[in-house]
Amino acid sequence: MKLSIVSGLNESKSTQDEVLNHFSQLCEFLNSLNYDGIELSLLEPEKINTEKINDIKDSYNFEISAIGTGSTYIRFGYSLGHQSEHIREKAIQRIQNYLDFAQKIQSKVIIGLIRGRFNFESSLKKEKNNIKSSLKECCRLAENNGVLLLFEPINRFEIDSYNTISESVNLIEEIGSKNLKLLIDSFHTYLEEDPGYIWDYLEEITQNVAHIHLADCTRRAPGTGHFDFRTFLNIFKKAGYDGFASIETIMKPSFEDVAKESSEYLRLIL
Repeated sequence: MKLSIVSGLNESKSTQDEVLNHFSQLCEFLNSLNYDGIELSLLEPEKINTEKINDIKDSYNFEISAIGTGSTYIRFGYSLGHQSEHIREKAIQRIQNYLDFAQKIQSKVIIGLIRGRFNFESSLKKEKNNIKSSLKECCRLAENNGVLLLFEPINRFEIDSYNTISESVNLIEEIGSKNLKLLIDSFHTYLEEDPGYIWDYLEEITQNVAHIHLADCTRRAPGTGHFDFRTFLNIFKKAGYDGFASIETIMKPSFEDVAKESSEYLRLIL
């Protein structure tokens, strides 16, 4: 199992040289802590020079484990479940940009917050149908690009639909695309799943999982709360999972501290 951590590049407000310099510094720092890669949370990936990004990551023998898309919903308001067809189309267009970027740097694209939330003009049923329809189109685009989409169950306090792993597995099976896999997040698992049932269920669906997010029950660095990471990660190790476990937490007291503490703690378990 490989280890990465989430970071942005501020590509929307920085020059190309600033973005590349920041990325290079991140790779150098994380390499010194025995990370295997980095997960990028991006708003406008089309602004980034992928050839130079590849040169930098390859020089550190690094991988970009996944591309986060949530800022598209947070900043632009585009979502796959929106009641407006125009807004849904905008979200799908943004996914295409992420797919283009991911194809060039050999990564995966996350479908998380970009699903959006429904408002008084819509309903949960309509939203889920819109998400399903939009996701089918995203899968078609992903298949054309040869890129995996990672569908993430997110807790009910942040999003309105597909909060649990079982709901998400059912959706993935219904859509039936070979380019749609599951992303499991320890924090959302802690909030949404039955602790007496979840460990056995995870053993049953490990074949659907292509990426993992790690945060403790405090949403801080692993080891700062009481989530059972040893049991959680051993399930995937025993199943032969060889993908990434990526730190996605509140970066306090600092990114550097979280990266260091997480690596030290998780290397004792992985």
